[in-house]
Amino acid sequence: MTYGPMVAAFFAVFSAVPVFAATVTELAGPPVEGLAISLKTEDFSRVGNCGGGGSVVNDGCSVVMKSDPAATDAYGRYEPSSLAWVDSQDIDDLKWTATAPVAFTSLTFALTDAHDQARSHFEMFFNDGGIWKQIWDIPTRMANGNIFWLTVDFGKAVTEAEFRFTTKTGNGYDGYGISSVSVNPAPVPVPPAALLLVSGAGLLAGLRRRRKAT
Repeated sequence: MTYGPMVAAFFAVFSAVPVFAATVTELAGPPVEGLAISLKTEDFSRVGNCGGGGSVVNDGCSVVMKSDPAATDAYGRYEPSSLAWVDSQDIDDLKWTATAPVAFTSLTFALTDAHDQARSHFEMFFNDGGIWKQIWDIPTRMANGNIFWLTVDFGKAVTEAEFRFTTKTGNGYDGYGISSVSVNPAPVPVPPAALLLVSGAGLLAGLRRRRKAT
């Protein structure tokens, strides 16, 4: 069976297997568009040690939601829209499983108060097909209350993305806040049957024009 050029191009694009990748871009401010998604504490799981700094509530072994940047346990962390943020509780290795109600090609979030302690660091990893790959870091110590707007582009449509954040090593603790999460929904592909219908309609229209011309 022979298809028209447009249908052949469609199959060529969607039969190709894209290389999975994730790249991080630092934005100057919040994104101008995107689908906001809610953060849940159950999306985060501790991989490393429990936290123990002044920002910690409860036992410091799991993240918590906080909403008052003026509280004594906020320690420079906040949510830019004056809502709630997920506080890392000074956990030194934390995994975040990000999901959305739709497939998405990129994810944006606000990171506050990261790497503001001495002898600390901040590294971000992405689970790329079962291999944790570092995709971003903060190379130098930052001021208290700093903020980064980060967009992670996956290079294709995904329904879930896993990240890990590692921080303070040695004596002391260093935490951060995550908030204002949004995703860029993936475009919905046109089914092949619909493309065939469009191609057929175009062919019929062309035949009509030729008949009128003759």
